[in-house]
Amino acid sequence: MILPTKAMATQELTVKRKPSENTLQVQASSPVALGVRIPTVALHMMELFDTSVEQLYSIFTVKDLTNKKIVMKWRCRNWPEEHYATVTLNFVPTLGQTELQLDCKGVPVCKEENMKFCWQKQHFEEIKGLLQLTPPKWLN
Repeated sequence: MILPTKAMATQELTVKRKPSENTLQVQASSPVALGVRIPTVALHMMELFDTSVEQLYSIFTVKDLTNKKIVMKWRCRNWPEEHYATVTLNFVPTLGQTELQLDCKGVPVCKEENMKFCWQKQHFEEIKGLLQLTPPKWLN
């Protein structure tokens, strides 16, 4: 059996910061195959929360709200060890609520329903419960 290998530690990386954004671009000096190749799908989910964009955003990160978007790598424990999906959370203000739009690329084909269930039950519903326990900032 041949197992996937990690990228070589000796490889040089080029890091660029765009002056107008708080994002980094990392480029390898030569092509590198990271992770493992498996069939994947993309998911899109939306959920409404009875709170402000700022309060919902603060549940996910302590960083300042700059662009109403969080992009992160995501991996479930039962996925291949070096496989990660890319999750993008967009926080969209609506009338008295916030719509959270989740886009996930790179979910293993046989795991998409499990991934949807995980986000719905372990994240969205838990956050809604937390928000019910937390008084709005204007009451403090």
